[in-house]
Amino acid sequence: MLAHRGKLSKVQDAGPQGSDLGADWKLVFALRTASLILRSRTDARLPFLRVAADSGGFAIDLPQSWLDENPLSAAALESESDHWKSVGMKLEVSGLSDKRVSVLKQVR
Repeated sequence: MLAHRGKLSKVQDAGPQGSDLGADWKLVFALRTASLILRSRTDARLPFLRVAADSGGFAIDLPQSWLDENPLSAAALESESDHWKSVGMKLEVSGLSDKRVSVLKQVR
């Protein structure tokens, strides 16, 4: 699959046009995020995940404790931010405190 890893410029050249967040870019984002968070292909429990999108890109909020326990995934997400920046979009990854995660889970 072309879009799941690596440079986004190859995807930009082959498919989604422009930097607006059309359905194509949202699908690319979902695929790439899934491959980063589920990188070990185990039945591990998924972390709480909150995603937001605007015209400039995406934001992901994950528990800081999960980021600390999964340093390879955290580093991969940081590197992913650079890939999005290279095509003129942002990807912001933020760590949430356990208390904040608990509050957000109650709101859902």
